[in-house]
Amino acid sequence: MRRAAIAAAAVVALVFPWAGGEGYFTHLAITVLIFSILASSLNLLMGYSGLVSIAHAAFFGVGGYTSGILAVRAGLPFWVGLPAAAVVAAAVALAIGLPSFRTRGVYYIIVTVAFQLIASEIFDGWGGMTGGGLGLKGIPRPGALFQTKVGYYYLTLAVAAAAHFAIVRLIRSPVGGALTAIRDNETKARMMGIHPLRYKVFVFTAASGLAGLAGSLYVHYLEYAHPEFFNFAVSVDLFLAVMLGGAGTLWGPLFGVVALEAIREVLHELVALRLLIFGALLVVLILFLPEGLLPPLVRQVRRLAPAARSAEG
Repeated sequence: MRRAAIAAAAVVALVFPWAGGEGYFTHLAITVLIFSILASSLNLLMGYSGLVSIAHAAFFGVGGYTSGILAVRAGLPFWVGLPAAAVVAAAVALAIGLPSFRTRGVYYIIVTVAFQLIASEIFDGWGGMTGGGLGLKGIPRPGALFQTKVGYYYLTLAVAAAAHFAIVRLIRSPVGGALTAIRDNETKARMMGIHPLRYKVFVFTAASGLAGLAGSLYVHYLEYAHPEFFNFAVSVDLFLAVMLGGAGTLWGPLFGVVALEAIREVLHELVALRLLIFGALLVVLILFLPEGLLPPLVRQVRRLAPAARSAEG
């Protein structure tokens, strides 16, 4: 059943651009794929490691500006900028993670909030490199094959598929088991011989590197980078997407990204109402649905499926 669903999703993903063409739906699909990398990498922290980060958009921006600056200022191709974005974002995360994970509880969250605010100031203030408030313009798309939306969709689909595959492999590896052990009970994990600091720094660095990768894809698609693409509100949206779909589930982040994008499109002209709904959703999820919407929906479908087969029989 699961394999059939995955195969069907893969077929839909591959043929989708032939229906959407160069239109708006292909643009939305590219955006969803990029943000699915972001949400799934944040889920590595929140769902599988028990680490809350309010700085994921900052690493998204570090990757985006790294790739954009290399392309615009240094004339280097996308194929250099893409891995460089991941490496620089991961290096920055390593520099932040080593000292911040020596703190406990709310202090670590404060560190991530502080980094998000500092990064936003750097993106906006270093005009000579980042373009400042005017943004960094002229970021090229890679090669003739990916100039169209359809071509770029397939590039994004390939990178997103590789990123999700790597995340699943990590979760199902002994490292993933160690991370969930730390999440569930750090004291017991220590007694089992697991070194929490080492694993926390590793997963924070890996998740931030994936965010940097997504940032590179995003700015080369838009051919533009701006501080507002990577601000505090984006970090909160990513947090909400993971919570909405279900932290600690494989498909939850993608579900959350699609749901939030749908709300954003329906309420495109009603910004204040959209923000109100997002805020209310966050409160409801934290208080009443901490496991998100996808797990209860899946359970309900599983309950109904046997009843439907019995009725047919």
